Amino acid sequence: MGWFAPVCGSIITVAALSSVAHSSGSGWVQAVGALLAAVLATGLAAPLFSARRAHVTCVQSPSDTVAGRSVSLTMAVSGPIRVRPVVPPGSDVSAAGSARGPRQVEVDVTPDRRGVLETVVVEAASSSPFGMLWWAKDVVVPLPRPLHVAPRLGAPGDAEEVTDDSAGEALRRIRSETGEARGIRQYQPGDLKRSVHWPATSHTGTLMVSETETPTDNPVVVDVTLPPDPEAAEREAERVMSVVAGYLTRGVPVMMSTLEPGGRTVRHVLDRIELGRRLARAISLP
Repeated sequence: MGWFAPVCGSIITVAALSSVAHSSGSGWVQAVGALLAAVLATGLAAPLFSARRAHVTCVQSPSDTVAGRSVSLTMAVSGPIRVRPVVPPGSDVSAAGSARGPRQVEVDVTPDRRGVLETVVVEAASSSPFGMLWWAKDVVVPLPRPLHVAPRLGAPGDAEEVTDDSAGEALRRIRSETGEARGIRQYQPGDLKRSVHWPATSHTGTLMVSETETPTDNPVVVDVTLPPDPEAAEREAERVMSVVAGYLTRGVPVMMSTLEPGGRTVRHVLDRIELGRRLARAISLP
């Protein structure tokens, strides 16, 4: 109902001037009334054509973000319009017209849940030239590349996992008491006596131990099964994000199984970025 006040006010104003001009018979009153009517008609109708002719295109976008985090999209806008992100929501941006072509503006959007975004919906609105009435239309804007929205880090919990002997040589190393030297550190309660590094101990005057590492062929396999309910699926994805991120931080190799639009995918997770993308693409069971 944003149009009601401007339209009714304009009709009342023109009707009042017409009544005055009719009763007085003065030519200058009629001229002023005609000019005012033309201005009001232009102010009410012109924004409709500005909004309909407006073009919005996205020229640059990132590949990754996290649900609930604001991300900036670079958009090219034609005409003096206001751009308001609708899906996902975001903040309004006003763009002035340019005779040299479309103007680039930074539009911030905040996805509220995980997923892969290939388009965004924005509202292009105009009140040009007099700012009397806003006309708007929704525009579906394709992104230059898919935007992977990873889930938030949820509350840590137990992962549904098994060990896999068929994964081949692991891509990560884990701490061990035998194997290649990893470094020297101070003694901690629970360290084996045979791990004491005597040359470093005599040099520093503090009990030091050797820390070693050895390759492992048994990565942790996490089977991701998202429930059909969207809210429950979001919470489960957040929990898995937290659990697997903890494994990666400790250097534990992870093999993750997810149901994606192309089918079941079982593959090593190499880092946090790939973890977020896998969970962004994951879908629920039918």
